[in-house]
Amino acid sequence: MTRRESRPLLVTLRPAAVWRGLLAAVLLLTAISACSQTGSATVTLGASDSGKSIALKAGDTLIIELEGNPTTGFSWEVESVDEAVLEPVGEGEYTASETGLLGSGGVFAFTFKAGRKGQTQLRLVYHRSWEKVAPADTFELDVVVS
Repeated sequence: MTRRESRPLLVTLRPAAVWRGLLAAVLLLTAISACSQTGSATVTLGASDSGKSIALKAGDTLIIELEGNPTTGFSWEVESVDEAVLEPVGEGEYTASETGLLGSGGVFAFTFKAGRKGQTQLRLVYHRSWEKVAPADTFELDVVVS
């Protein structure tokens, strides 16, 4: 049996290869960072936010949740909005409370998607659609999309 001497393994790195590797790592991290910053946000507001202003970015989602009781004939309805700036996503949805009691209220939820840049006033009214009187309640929000 012959015995071999062990020598340390030396690796020679060329400066060009090191710089290419560093550049690739920086580009990868930059791409990952950019992807995480382009995600859209979801903002949920309620009755206490009526009369306020909000700034959104194109692509953001806005959800308005308002208490109501359709068993009384009242319901929330979008009265006005510039749909090019703030586009409704479907119809408003009602979810009954989990009390199990007949006639108990629940929550109306309206979802919107921020569209083109601009400004609009979102106005919802709580009323009986067949009555020709002022609404029982209103929700108003100034929305700026950038």
